[in-house]
Amino acid sequence: MKKGFLLFFVILFNPQARVPNLLDRSGFNGEKNNSHKSRFLVGTLNQKLNPQTPTHILVIGSAMSVDSDQFFQSALLRGKIFQALHPKHQVVFISQPDVIKATQEEVFQRYGVKVVATEKGQLTAAQLYRVMKKFKQIASFDFYGHASPWSLRLGQTKASMYTSKGFEKLRDQFMKGAFATLNGCNTGFMVAPALSKLWNIPVSGTLTGALFERLQADNHWYKKVDRTRSEWVVRNNINFKERRSCSEGVCWRLKSQRNDYASYWGNFKAGGLSFSKFFCDYSDSNDSCLKGMANSLLAEPSTNEAKLIPSWEEYEAKVFDHLCSTAIDPNYFQKCIEGIQSAVNTGDHVFQMHPGNALQCDFKSCNARVVCDGGSSTSEPLAGSCRIDTVENTQPTTLVREYLHFKKAYKLL
Repeated sequence: MKKGFLLFFVILFNPQARVPNLLDRSGFNGEKNNSHKSRFLVGTLNQKLNPQTPTHILVIGSAMSVDSDQFFQSALLRGKIFQALHPKHQVVFISQPDVIKATQEEVFQRYGVKVVATEKGQLTAAQLYRVMKKFKQIASFDFYGHASPWSLRLGQTKASMYTSKGFEKLRDQFMKGAFATLNGCNTGFMVAPALSKLWNIPVSGTLTGALFERLQADNHWYKKVDRTRSEWVVRNNINFKERRSCSEGVCWRLKSQRNDYASYWGNFKAGGLSFSKFFCDYSDSNDSCLKGMANSLLAEPSTNEAKLIPSWEEYEAKVFDHLCSTAIDPNYFQKCIEGIQSAVNTGDHVFQMHPGNALQCDFKSCNARVVCDGGSSTSEPLAGSCRIDTVENTQPTTLVREYLHFKKAYKLL
């Protein structure tokens, strides 16, 4: 076992409990083995695969046959923005979507993703590495799906990204300015820092749950509980030069929730962050961290058109959209912007928008660890038992410092 991914679970659990063997375990109980679904697909946006072409890889996790295709749509929108920004690059989707009431092929066909390969077996970490190693110039890696503090859920049954076998070899295949984003619950506690250290690129992860947001008539994105504030739109009029119908899968995105995580694994009320945090846990001698952060931001589904060279005002609007959440309260988003601006102007950088205890983080980690009960060499932690071990942060600066990192990154575009 390589040291990089050993970090995934060495410090996660109660020191008195044995460390579980997490290789290719699901991290989610209760699924049945559906042999007819023992395949995954590789698709493109009507492009022919070339291993030497700069490639954006988007991995879409399983919806476990109980969820809709919003993971798929969220990744698809990101992929189409990549295509608009970099028409000479190729966009590759790797997925075993397993959505409710549709076959995998139907999901790809529904949104115009061309299937270029049907691979046998579950989408496991080993299978993912086997596909990824074919591409010699990886521009980005984005994951959309279910996740835990220590894993990315890839396939439906016992198929998560834990193993380090081979993944460290991908380091030299990432291009200058490359980055990764892990869009799922709690990916910032362990997985994002570990991948950053393994790949030597900036990797963003969440420090709470992740929820779907839909584009609304006021050109902002809202979570399900907040949609009463404005009506749904039928076209995305803001992210592309031309209008695109929502039926093309361009009106959903996945974003950190406002509040602390409280779901399957436990109650993380001790702390969190309401935005996706970037980690750069490696020796950075050429500003690759900030360059990657900026490149990722340019391709985010945001509140304005995606451009390679935006004005500062356009770019800053994307930064605020990344860091701040909308809510039922029409002033909530603006209060976040004003709080960041005030903290920058005063110079103390202290500002908290996250309800509860806002974690203090740097580019390597946050001042928190996930502690769980149970777990053994063959089993995962006890569901519902996990919590955050941290201290109260009375001078939170993470939000404002992330804004300043993005601001500095703008000069590197």
